[in-house]
Amino acid sequence: MRVKLSKNAIKFLNSLSSIDQQRIREKLKILLISIEESGSIPFQELDIKNLKGEWKGYQRMRVGKMRVIFCTSVEELLIYEIDFRGDIYKKK
Repeated sequence: MRVKLSKNAIKFLNSLSSIDQQRIREKLKILLISIEESGSIPFQELDIKNLKGEWKGYQRMRVGKMRVIFCTSVEELLIYEIDFRGDIYKKK
């Protein structure tokens, strides 16, 4: 499975400290391994929720005060946005 990050997600990741970058990478690695091995998203283990309203079809993963908004397909994990919790939902 491929992982694709949007330009905004890459820009935000690059602005973070190396510790925060590592935390996000570790969570994404766990998510990717789980999807590849079992074919399912570990909602409780990674604190993932389905989004509603105009974000329907996306999921969010909590990483401390940061949120990662993503969607999955058969061959791709698209990381749509990464930002702090108060700002991320206003971007769509």
